[in-house]
Amino acid sequence: MKDILVTGYNRIIKEILWSDLAKDFRVIAADRELPRRNDGNVRFYSISPEEEAFRQLFDVYSFSAIFFISGYVDGGEGFYGEMNDLEKVLLEAAHAHVDKVVILSSIESMNYVPAIGTGGIELDRNFYQAASLRADQLEEMCRFFSKTMSLKTIILRLPYLTNSCNDGNFLGKLFRNIYENKKLLLPYRENDRVDFISQEDLAELLRRIVEEDEDESGSYFVSSGYRHTYGDLAAVLSSLSPGLRILYENKADVIPREDYPFELRKIYGWIPKEDVMEQTAWLYELFCKKVMKGKRSLRDWLEKLLNRQEGIFKYVELLVVFLFAELLNHYLGVNVYFRFVDIRLFFIVIMGTIYGMRTGLLAALLECIALFVQYLGIGVDWTLLFYNVENWIPFMIYLMAGSVTGYIKNKKTEEIKFSREEYGLLRDKYLFLNEVYRSAVENKGEYKKQILGFKDSFGRIFDAVQRLDNILPQSIFMEALLTMEDILENRSIAIYSVDQYERFGRLVVCSDQLRTKLPKSMVLEESGGLFEMVRERKIYKNTEMQEGMPVYASGIFREEKLVLFVVIYEVNPDQYGMNYMNIFRILCGLVQTSFLRALDYEELAEEKIYYPQTNVVRRERFMEILAVQSEMKEKKIADYVLVKLEEKERHKVSDSLSRIIRAADVIGEGTDGNLYVLLTQVNLESFHFVETRLAGTGLSYQVVEKVG
Repeated sequence: MKDILVTGYNRIIKEILWSDLAKDFRVIAADRELPRRNDGNVRFYSISPEEEAFRQLFDVYSFSAIFFISGYVDGGEGFYGEMNDLEKVLLEAAHAHVDKVVILSSIESMNYVPAIGTGGIELDRNFYQAASLRADQLEEMCRFFSKTMSLKTIILRLPYLTNSCNDGNFLGKLFRNIYENKKLLLPYRENDRVDFISQEDLAELLRRIVEEDEDESGSYFVSSGYRHTYGDLAAVLSSLSPGLRILYENKADVIPREDYPFELRKIYGWIPKEDVMEQTAWLYELFCKKVMKGKRSLRDWLEKLLNRQEGIFKYVELLVVFLFAELLNHYLGVNVYFRFVDIRLFFIVIMGTIYGMRTGLLAALLECIALFVQYLGIGVDWTLLFYNVENWIPFMIYLMAGSVTGYIKNKKTEEIKFSREEYGLLRDKYLFLNEVYRSAVENKGEYKKQILGFKDSFGRIFDAVQRLDNILPQSIFMEALLTMEDILENRSIAIYSVDQYERFGRLVVCSDQLRTKLPKSMVLEESGGLFEMVRERKIYKNTEMQEGMPVYASGIFREEKLVLFVVIYEVNPDQYGMNYMNIFRILCGLVQTSFLRALDYEELAEEKIYYPQTNVVRRERFMEILAVQSEMKEKKIADYVLVKLEEKERHKVSDSLSRIIRAADVIGEGTDGNLYVLLTQVNLESFHFVETRLAGTGLSYQVVEKVG
């Protein structure tokens, strides 16, 4: 499950969006105004990007995407320190190599008239509102980081947002005025465009953006696809309350809106569903029920009181101990043995140490009042207390003792909470991986029993189990192909890897006679019934003898997602049978068990495989991968090109190449200390496609045959 971070103006997000995102991802929400709590797959942290605790989130979690919500969304005016917060988020994302940062901005950032100079060059932008200028500056910062730090940034310009209760947003403010019989003031002219997007549709768009790996940095208008004006909105709102008075501010609106989000549909396959304008009456009814009439009953208040009994008992205890301390001070203050013991100070230190700063300061304030009353009781005038600085000292000591002890208590409590959450996250992660490993071992044992029961095949298949017992994915691919060719007696087998969103298949390894025939990649949706059958965990069989389609195909899954699929393109007439298909299914199961175990090992041993904070493979591991690729090249079942880099600084190479190479390519260090790039399924004839991308990084390189 991927980790995503949501920060910025999180208060605009309602429960429906949190719950929709939590279905597919582990969501971390960080905002200085959010209460700290856990809700299933959503963890809320009350921290801002300026705090050290925010940076530590990147040590605890591996974020695939970051969502920064601008304060200008939904017609807002921004929030204090927004520009600085965004800069901190972008810096941390670049250092942590986050896949992408998505900025939820406002369409108001485009409300300007460009000043065009000679040759059609834009010289300046004339904005009509200050909020539009500031929103545009946020987007400019995102584009700056995208260019200078190779950080993928996606800017979404949102219209007004809606949800089931609409409490505090633009539409909710209009509803509140209607409910209170006040006049409405719409910001623009009657014929200007207005658009709404539901948070359910927005959640679907965000989910698709996280899952898409092939996208690039860009800016997009988000729209519902329906064309409405403020006049239409006024007509709908008037139907809710006859006699409603509606005025227009008549602000300038030159936003170049899109009627339909064609780009988002093309890149992410997102289609908005809801027309909020048609649901306005229903939304107003919900607003009245949930927001305006959501008063608590006596039973609700009693339940809330019981839930907060711990806090009540704390203050009861404070009052009781205060009275007890005053009683002791009254009777023991005249005793010569207790003359130099300040019972009041002792009480303040105890309360601050146990309950924190708030209770410590409250205890100090109570004792200051008691001391003031005591001074008055012995005849000291209040003006003497006020103007004589020496009399302030006990009061200052009491307040300082309460604040210092309380601060130390609060600081230690927060550190313990954060450490416990960090430990819990790591513990859950390794428990899960341990369960996966145990399951893989159990599956391996079950497959072994099934294989040994097959007549005339148990010896060869048992040998296959031994050959596939490896922790190097490249070695598993080679052994899987060779084993299948041997047992199935077939020389037309290929193995494809599948991208995260199950859109493309990349050729990993294939039989020698297919090397020049098969494309290096294929679009799964264009494979017809093959992909649909494999996705349902069934063996595909080309019973209709469709030309160009394989005879058999089977998928390999991880967490319900297709990660590999194996195909057989040609078979002999005697191999069209259930027995042959069952053996093929079992072999694919063995490959799945070994491959998933190798992936789990790579996740657990990531620090041993890669140099810290880079995607550069350590030399021992890299030489193992290179040896396997060389062996596959000698057996004519795969190709590769080895590129030697002149640059030896790992972080620079990692940052320069991480965005341009494919997931199957490997950056590593050779035994000679130089850095190399291993380009799989590439030969010298097709190297020119990669060469242009390498040249764009500015790194010097040369193609070599071996390390050294």
